[in-house]
Amino acid sequence: MSRRCLALAGAVLAGGLVGATPAAAAVRYDPQARTGFVGVTDIRGAFGWSGRTLAERAAGLEFDHNFFADDTYSVTCGAGVFPVVHHREFGRYQLNDTVTRTGGGYGGGVAGFRLTGPIAGISGTSVAPAAGQPCPERPGALIAEVRLTATTVGWTLSVSSEGETRELLRH
Repeated sequence: MSRRCLALAGAVLAGGLVGATPAAAAVRYDPQARTGFVGVTDIRGAFGWSGRTLAERAAGLEFDHNFFADDTYSVTCGAGVFPVVHHREFGRYQLNDTVTRTGGGYGGGVAGFRLTGPIAGISGTSVAPAAGQPCPERPGALIAEVRLTATTVGWTLSVSSEGETRELLRH
C-alpha cells in the first residue's frame, strides 16, 4: 500500500473516530452570536434521560455560554517555585431558548432547542499574583517573583436542569 493510501486511510479512520464521539452529535452553535440548535440526542445523552423525562423537563432547561481567560504563572516563594492558575477573566451569558417540536404545535414531541441569543450576562476580572503578596503555597511567606508561562482562552456551552449542569461543547 502506498504512503498516500496509508495517509488517506489514517485520515478517514481519525475522522471516523472524531465523528463517532457521543458528545455534541447534533449541537450547532455559533459562539460569536451565541445562537444555535441543540438536539434531543445531546440532552438525553448528557443527562442519561429517557424521551419521557426530557419531554417533562424540556421547559425548565437553561442554556449558558461560559467564557474564560486563565493565566498560568510560575510563582517563587522562598526556595519554592509553584505553578498558579489565575482566572483573569470569566463570565456567563444565559441564553434564550425555544423548544422545537416534531409534528408541529405544542402537542408534538420534543425535537430540540433553538438558542436565539443571550438574555442576561455577568462577567468579572481579577488581579494577578504579584511580588509582595502572600504565597498561595506557603502560609506566612511572600511571593518574591512572578512569571507568566501560559494563557488559555476558551468558552463552553452548558445546559442545566434542576441544579445539575452538563457541558455540551468546549473550545
